[in-house]
Amino acid sequence: MRPLNLGETLDASIKIVRARWRVLAMVMVVVSLPIQLLDMLIIQSTTDVYEVGSSFASSDATSATRYSDEGAYLAGQAVIQLLGILGYLIGTVACYRAIADSYLGRDTTAEESLRFAARHAGRTLWLTILLVTLLIPAFLALAVPGIWLVVAWSAAIPVLLVEGRGGMAALKRSFGLVKDRWWATCGRLVVAYILVSVVTGVVTVLPLALTSGVIDDTSFGALLVEHAANLVVSLVTTPFIAAVTTLIYFDLRVRKEGFDLALLAERMGGAPAEGPVPARGDASAGDRAPAGPLWSGGAGSSSGRHDAFGNPIASVPPPASPPRPAAAAPPGGPWAPPVAPEPQRPPDPDE
Repeated sequence: MRPLNLGETLDASIKIVRARWRVLAMVMVVVSLPIQLLDMLIIQSTTDVYEVGSSFASSDATSATRYSDEGAYLAGQAVIQLLGILGYLIGTVACYRAIADSYLGRDTTAEESLRFAARHAGRTLWLTILLVTLLIPAFLALAVPGIWLVVAWSAAIPVLLVEGRGGMAALKRSFGLVKDRWWATCGRLVVAYILVSVVTGVVTVLPLALTSGVIDDTSFGALLVEHAANLVVSLVTTPFIAAVTTLIYFDLRVRKEGFDLALLAERMGGAPAEGPVPARGDASAGDRAPAGPLWSGGAGSSSGRHDAFGNPIASVPPPASPPRPAAAAPPGGPWAPPVAPEPQRPPDPDE
């Protein structure tokens, strides 16, 4: 590993997503497809007429959406929003696992990533609630502190997943990593989200624009096209944002703590995953925080230790002692008992 600039971060993120597109696509289909189907079911159940693109603001007179029970409609929209947040968190955590595995040179599967996401969904949801709760006052007081904190805490979820720190500890750790690299981190995130916004706009608007003359905006076909576009957006944008955030996190550790692939390989080979990461000589004392587990994983190992990806570390026997060298032979070769010479037969005169 080495420090990455803005262009290299985006390029590496795209390459990782392309290299693992089957795993990432499977993860997002498993997570997003049921949510899209539930959204459609809720909309069909709570509205008499639904116009594509409607939301909480659809009660406006200009909208074609109509419903007979306002309470049921608003409750359905709230459930849709909560399902979207939950699906985004689970999909993002699963993508973090697959992307980190890929970046660190290890194969992974969609099943492993989804199991990892299921184990960590509760802790990730709690961190998200804590993050939003702390950001709301900052944005209400003044937008600038809110924006500054969003960037400073942007590595909190990777910290939670990779190092096993949760809640305020993850926020403090992210704050320390981003410190002195705020502008660089902000630039990477801004460019990444601009790209995501462009892709989202094209994927969601273009299908509806192409079918506007064929499918009515209030028909089931338009609803189906809208949610199919939402599924495609999640397939593309969620892995990409997860890749950018993961690479930002690793880049910060490489720059501030000397975190590299050699260290990771050593720990994955059987050494305990706990313990501090050696800091570079130019790092300040505040940056030399212990790394903790490289990846928080499940239980089940007899040794109680796990590698960087939560897999049990098998007990590694101590290396066998090298064989003792044989004693040096004396000059003239190895000693042997003397052998009497064979008796010489006198010569026969007839020969």
